[in-house]
Amino acid sequence: MYFEEFETGKKTVTPGRKVTAEELDAFLDITGLHLPMFLDDESAQEIGHPRRLVTGPMILAVAMGLVKASGWFDQVVAVTEFTGMRFLKAVHPGDTLQASILVRDSRPTRDTRRGLVVLDYAVTNQRGDVVLQMQGTYLFRTRARSL
Repeated sequence: MYFEEFETGKKTVTPGRKVTAEELDAFLDITGLHLPMFLDDESAQEIGHPRRLVTGPMILAVAMGLVKASGWFDQVVAVTEFTGMRFLKAVHPGDTLQASILVRDSRPTRDTRRGLVVLDYAVTNQRGDVVLQMQGTYLFRTRARSL
């Protein structure tokens, strides 16, 4: 989507995506976040969780992939900030995540090839529990970018 398509109040909900243990293992290898609570059920149980946890950065990454798959990031230039990021519930391998997105604000920039868009996110699990809530600010290409 181009900047001009981000009207304040516009919403979408992505399809769900199951997070697998294999994907978590690969993410841990890439990031080096080899902490016991992410590696095995027993360690997670020692700190009060029923089974191993999915890392916060992976939850964020999956959410961004869901948004990309919905077509909202096709013309993104850059993310400028995330604010109010709150991880509200634990996510475990086997959980299915879905992202709800709301256009909070959009405004042109001095560069007519780009516009600023603020998106509100609520990422939920298969039970409808919000697991991640945040706001992201992005630069998007305008249709005038090639002029």
